[in-house]
Amino acid sequence: MSTAVNDTVKDKVGEYLETALGKPVDLAPLPDSTPLNTLGLDSLLTISVLVTLLEDAGVDLGEHADSLVTPSTLGDLYALAGRFLAAPQEQAPAAAAPSAAEPREHDEQLAHYQAKLAYEIDSADLQDALDAGQDLVVVDGRSSESYAAGHIPGAVSIPHRSISQDSLAGLSRAPLYVTYCDGIGCNASTKTAIKLATAGFRVKELIGGLDWWKRDGHPVEGHAAADHTHHAACGC
Repeated sequence: MSTAVNDTVKDKVGEYLETALGKPVDLAPLPDSTPLNTLGLDSLLTISVLVTLLEDAGVDLGEHADSLVTPSTLGDLYALAGRFLAAPQEQAPAAAAPSAAEPREHDEQLAHYQAKLAYEIDSADLQDALDAGQDLVVVDGRSSESYAAGHIPGAVSIPHRSISQDSLAGLSRAPLYVTYCDGIGCNASTKTAIKLATAGFRVKELIGGLDWWKRDGHPVEGHAAADHTHHAACGC
């Protein structure tokens, strides 16, 4: 790959990373071996960057299934961008032109999965983000009583029923806010996410809530944190 192509590839990768992270990224001094998570990308954001790159390049994901291996370093992203963006004329033409309905269905499917990654996070990725010191705030949207009984360490209690413009006035808009509630049988996290998003905050919802957080072995704080007995009453 020529120097000019290298520069083009790095510029494109830089654009994708800046869009995903919402801030400028200077890749010039970074070696290809730089892990993506040191730049602030968790696995969900990394997959979002990958899908965007492949979409821009018009890649047939069925034909190039090997391209769906999640990159872990800058060099991995450069290789993918160089493969699909730097020399599109070298890609083999499709055997037959798809019908008009096929690309539309494909686009809708990609949009669906991208939306899931953009708006949801699982407990493993949340723990990774917390360990990496990423700028995020975990929000417990349940009642204050449920929060006191047990909550994710460091989470703030913002019961969704109490949310208003006044109650949100003191919150910074810089962090990503991750909302959660009891689990799949509770929708307080969704209601909290809607209210925060309506007020202009960046929000993701924790898949499975506190139930799956505990199931995956992550710690809980509160006066009943060690009590795993199921209670019928929802903390919403």
